[in-house]
Amino acid sequence: MKSSRIIRLASALLAPLLIAGATVAYAGAASAGTRPHGRVLYVSRSAQPQNRDKSCRSAAFATIQSAVDAAPAGGTVIVCAGTYHEQVVISEPLTLTGQRAVIDETGVTPTFQVTLPGLGTQTIYAGVVIVSSRVTLSGFTIRDAQGEGILAAGLGAVIRHVTISHNAVVNNDTGSTVPPSSPYFQCAAEGTVPGDCGEGVHFAGNIADSTIRDNLVARNSGGVLMSDDVGPNHNNVVEDNVVTGNASDCGITVPGHNPNALNAEGVPQPQAAGVYDNVIRNNVVTGNGTTGDGAGVLFANASAGTASYNNLVEDNYIAGNGLSGVTMHAHIVGPGQFEDLSGNVIVGNVFGKNNLLGDPLDGPPGPSDMRTTAVLVYSGGTKVTVKIARNYIFNNSIGIWLSSPVTASGLRTNTFRNVITPISAGH
Repeated sequence: MKSSRIIRLASALLAPLLIAGATVAYAGAASAGTRPHGRVLYVSRSAQPQNRDKSCRSAAFATIQSAVDAAPAGGTVIVCAGTYHEQVVISEPLTLTGQRAVIDETGVTPTFQVTLPGLGTQTIYAGVVIVSSRVTLSGFTIRDAQGEGILAAGLGAVIRHVTISHNAVVNNDTGSTVPPSSPYFQCAAEGTVPGDCGEGVHFAGNIADSTIRDNLVARNSGGVLMSDDVGPNHNNVVEDNVVTGNASDCGITVPGHNPNALNAEGVPQPQAAGVYDNVIRNNVVTGNGTTGDGAGVLFANASAGTASYNNLVEDNYIAGNGLSGVTMHAHIVGPGQFEDLSGNVIVGNVFGKNNLLGDPLDGPPGPSDMRTTAVLVYSGGTKVTVKIARNYIFNNSIGIWLSSPVTASGLRTNTFRNVITPISAGH
């Protein structure tokens, strides 16, 4: 992911989604006070409203959204086999389970909107939108959305205990290829850098204690995005996923976008913003960013005041990505300005060949890394501390690339095989 793209995402996403005074709306919402149905509801393409709604054969709901709107808080919606062309918005605690069900956004006109005083109304083009705590989404193929396949965000308050598991999220965030262009704000290009339309799965902030696990995230523009656009993003887990072939962007992106993450003295404001204390564990992250500027896992900051810190990358297999397997990228900030990229830990991973396209970083006259590299930490002049320990790194020109002033611990505990320069430091 290029520096300009990170900055573009920060400005484009932060403006429409800052929530003070915001209202949200979507078509077809039912009143929670008028829901006569049981705690388990069934959706089928052959459903009839007079049915008993006790199984897929007797389903009473023909669309997923109608069942979600009718379900009681904490209820369950079972979606029977078939393809459903609709956007799904979950605004109350709910378990939504697919049984060989496909949510296909081809030709769907999205209805979920965010309205901001003075900024107008923005339509969200994600296939599934989650804006409530205690939501479980599993068992679906979600495909062909112009925006995210799945977007979760706390609109006005932190949401917790969101679980996204056992889904196939494929061929989403396609809006940058929609002629002449998608109206989705996240698809807007900046110069020659195409928009990424939000990537496959997006935790957009004000979200904590939530999990993305056991999913296939493939052939999207980018894979998993965890940002703080609407508030802090912390104590979440991304584990046991296969994130592969997201060719235009990173596999897993963990960027600080929100300039309120640090105060004027550079002290973290974790209640306001920041991406911190997240865990990325036991994923297979391969073949991402091969036509764009995408790392396997990226930690980065967009501008002064932003922060992505104290996150853990552990026990993953990372290979074949356009940029380095784990890339940490801070930027040059002005006098008296601050950003925070410290405290991240990269431990126990297996790295094959990465940085296949080379990394120009911030461009000349600064340094660049155009050789295959497993781990790269570029500070842009900001002091950065990082732990890189007990990783197995093979078939790269450079094992670990460090700029100055980066302080890295654990370097001697890594294992290098067929690596020309195990540690390249002081750039």
